[in-house]
Amino acid sequence: MPVQLSVTFNDGGAVAALEGLQGRIGNLRPAMDEVGQALQTSTHQRFLDAEDPDGRPWPELSAVTKAKRGSDAKPLRDRGNLFDSINWRAGAHEVAVGSIRKYARIQQLGGQAGRGRKVTIPPRPYLGVNEDDRQEIADILRVHLGD
Repeated sequence: MPVQLSVTFNDGGAVAALEGLQGRIGNLRPAMDEVGQALQTSTHQRFLDAEDPDGRPWPELSAVTKAKRGSDAKPLRDRGNLFDSINWRAGAHEVAVGSIRKYARIQQLGGQAGRGRKVTIPPRPYLGVNEDDRQEIADILRVHLGD
């Protein structure tokens, strides 16, 4: 069964502002859709840069993996399936960003995998919201809310 990962934006100030405006606004789906697209773009950039949301580099591939895929192989870029699966779902007041790939969770969090769980996969976080993302989200909300 596929696993879906979601990123929830829980900035207290933004949440309070949204709650205060709730009576005056109806559906923020267009804004949430734009936020989702922006977060998908920043997530894709993490794959290209091979770094987590805070700019820390992902662990290198193991020697075994490099021998199998080539010395120039990049983490999480073998066939591009995980990259291509990053998507978002926008609601009236929320957006979820993630992947339906069944291996998405272990790539994000790390853990034991393979037959007998004998392979250790280090975490390579690609989902998350950093300060640049927060600023972009705030800018999108300002435009949509007319502030």
